[in-house]
Amino acid sequence: MRHTRPGFTLIELLVVIGIIAVLVGLLLPAIQKVRETASKAKCQNNLHQFGVALHLYHNDREGFPPGMLSSQARVTDADATGFTCLLPYLEGDTTYRLYHFDKPWFDRSNYDAVGISIPFFFCPSNRSGGFIELDAIAAQWNTQLPPRAACTDYAFCKGANAALTLDWNSTPVEVRGAFDIRPLDGRRIGVRMAEIRDGTSSTIAMGDAAGGSSRYLARDLRRPDQPVINVLTGVPSPLDQSWSAAGAGDPSHPFYGSVFAVTAQYGLAPDPRDEPMNRRPGTPTVASGDPIGDNSRGRDWVSGFRSQHTGGCNFLFCDGSVHFLHESISPATYRALSTIAGDEVIAEGDW
Repeated sequence: MRHTRPGFTLIELLVVIGIIAVLVGLLLPAIQKVRETASKAKCQNNLHQFGVALHLYHNDREGFPPGMLSSQARVTDADATGFTCLLPYLEGDTTYRLYHFDKPWFDRSNYDAVGISIPFFFCPSNRSGGFIELDAIAAQWNTQLPPRAACTDYAFCKGANAALTLDWNSTPVEVRGAFDIRPLDGRRIGVRMAEIRDGTSSTIAMGDAAGGSSRYLARDLRRPDQPVINVLTGVPSPLDQSWSAAGAGDPSHPFYGSVFAVTAQYGLAPDPRDEPMNRRPGTPTVASGDPIGDNSRGRDWVSGFRSQHTGGCNFLFCDGSVHFLHESISPATYRALSTIAGDEVIAEGDW
């Protein structure tokens, strides 16, 4: 007698496969949502650590660090950044001791320091590490640079004005942010708490600046809807910035971000030239020598805040609190939150 083994018919097998496919289709978005929620929370914790460091620095020196420090004649050749100043307060004392503040970041004595990757300087929704390779630009300019500079996914808020000037007092007070460019000296002090007239709880200190992502290619400043072609590679470049490499790009290299981000390029009436959150393609940071310091002629550009989080970015405020702001925020409110002394009235619930 022949016995048949029980099994699935072809139709039953197809039904089972279909059910599994449906379940996977339902579960994957939920899993991705859980992962993004965890990454977003970790990003907020990174910013919280920056907040603690900023307040410790302020307690010690009676002021926040400048966003950028320069002893150079041009902003494109600045010496150090606010991230470098904060290293001792971010469990980065070893890296800090390697850094020579009496020399610019691109001096040979600083090669080892600027190439050190610091894990929590990266947003987990974007990447776990990254470097800007500098050999090509060093060869183009026939100069010596470190082989590479470690990156970051966060930026200091420069306010609602992109003027990249060594004279921070020339930028109108109502559009200044909590971080600017200061001369390189032993004090390394920028904005003080007392100067934040708009209140520390409603003033942005830092925020997301996702780097190295094909989602945020650098845009062509002459054709805002098109990515610019990197003259060193022949292809579009993702915006990126280093925590250690100070300075800004120039008009012939408009494909880098910087340690700064803004909410507007001018910030004043009649046309603030708003820089929306998560703009694509992204605005590069370019110093073109604004002659006045208020960027009224539109010669300087600074990148905007951007992230891989859905619908907005994480921000650290000057009181140390961290908030998620939606990219649908009104431009006026966004500008107001980025300035330290604009005296704007922000209605409850606006953000």
